Amino acid sequence: MDSVMTDIWQQYEKSKNYLAGEQLLSKSEKCHDFVDGDQWKGLVVPKGMDRPPQMNILQPIMKNATALVGQNSLEIVFSPLNKTAAKERYIHMCEALNKFVRDTWERLRFDSKVWNVLEDAYITGDALVYSFWDTENGEIKVEFLDNVNVFYGDENNPEIQEQPYLLIPQRKYLADVRKEAAANGLSQDEIDLIVADSNTEEVNGNKRELENDTKVTVITKMWKKDGVVCIARTTRNVVYQPETILKSADGQVTLYPIAKYSWKLRKNSARGAGDIWDKIPNQIEINKGVYRFCQAVKTNAFPHKVFLKSALNQAEIESLDVPGSSIGINNGGSVQGINNFVGYLQPGNISPYAAQLWQILIEQTRDLAGAGDNLENINPENASGTAITAAREAKALNVNGQVSAYQQFLEELAMIWADLWRAYSIEPITTEIELPDGTKQQLQIPAKDFKDLKPSVRVDLAPSTPFSRYAQEQELKELFMGGKISFEEYVDALDDDSHLPKQKLKDIIEKRKVVPTDALSIMQNGNVQTQPEAGAELIGGLGGQYDVQMPEQTML
Repeated sequence: MDSVMTDIWQQYEKSKNYLAGEQLLSKSEKCHDFVDGDQWKGLVVPKGMDRPPQMNILQPIMKNATALVGQNSLEIVFSPLNKTAAKERYIHMCEALNKFVRDTWERLRFDSKVWNVLEDAYITGDALVYSFWDTENGEIKVEFLDNVNVFYGDENNPEIQEQPYLLIPQRKYLADVRKEAAANGLSQDEIDLIVADSNTEEVNGNKRELENDTKVTVITKMWKKDGVVCIARTTRNVVYQPETILKSADGQVTLYPIAKYSWKLRKNSARGAGDIWDKIPNQIEINKGVYRFCQAVKTNAFPHKVFLKSALNQAEIESLDVPGSSIGINNGGSVQGINNFVGYLQPGNISPYAAQLWQILIEQTRDLAGAGDNLENINPENASGTAITAAREAKALNVNGQVSAYQQFLEELAMIWADLWRAYSIEPITTEIELPDGTKQQLQIPAKDFKDLKPSVRVDLAPSTPFSRYAQEQELKELFMGGKISFEEYVDALDDDSHLPKQKLKDIIEKRKVVPTDALSIMQNGNVQTQPEAGAELIGGLGGQYDVQMPEQTML
């Protein structure tokens, strides 16, 4: 068998050696282990002993930090950069793009998946989302890549789109790879060079596979040629997908379909830095402290029996553990001499400084990570929503840089989706426009028209928490109570996810607008009714009861 490595595989080996010197994989795995709670990994526990206790402070710190970034509601807005007379048409195209991105976001359930992005970036420094066009279903799909499974042509440049090339190793089934190779026109001799391997050492996390003999490592290489993205795929010995330009009949992919979110940038490095690695020594010391306290309690918190072997046997001493038990003394001595045969060693005191140091280490680690006060015990009835929101915003100052990077990541992701859509979309796009007379009309835009669109994208982020919504509702209530707005305006201004039942309030308003025909009838005793004369007017608005003022009238 030919053992000559392909050029792409040689680039992959070179990148692996570089990252091995950076210890990227080992650091990434250790950070994940500590956050996930596997903090005694590798410890050999003697038979009959329990695994040592631990107190995981890293996971709640991570949850707190990522929540401050991910709690923001977002809106993705495209706008045209084209400076032509047809700008109005380009605006309608951007509105169609807005709808496409919103629909894609909902279809992919990205509201929940962005938390994986934030947590991966916090733990290891980077999170990457690979988007691709599913030609069979005509839609975008995504994969989440570990930072250790993306190799850059320039490890000193943090900008993805400026990379000379990208390498993505994956584990694929051997049968699928050989099928792709045959579809790409490879000969049977070349296909036979594609063999299974057990190369899982670069896999982050679980490296075990059910059947190693059914999978093979493949490398996908991406690079740009004349502004268009090209790809090729290879095993160790065979390039089974030669150079392929990412394009359709009417469009081309111009952006690398990978968006990267880094928690913290590192100078002169394409790799970001997380917030777990530097806290691991503190976590280890906290766990050791818990272990020491437990051992001290076991050995010192309870007295130890001491007995004279020549006078008492082990069974008699063990019977002392049973309440109301007795031991017979055969030496003929008095009861007062029992201390000559049985006694107790009183435990020594545990220094309070040990517990204080341990507690300080926990508190200081949380405080320095910006997670010292989660505002969990604040009663919003005793503190205004505005004050609570202000306190949370002050706390969020610790992650201002991460929020800005998150916003940029979403903008890059939206541009990638728009780029894929413009390259592969076929069906005309239907959007709704408003005419000068106020009527609305359906407008169909051919997919090919989008090829000339030059869009820009903006992501607006706004805090969306129970406290911020509570503060907003309190301010609206004050405006209503102060007579600045009507009840209808108050209800309309409420968010759909308000604490108040907005739809039920709107239903009540609609019911009030329909006044029964006999609402003004004033029932008297018997069968006699008196109707209001001309000039009678309703007092009290559209409430459930009506006060009627009318001129004097003669009762029958």
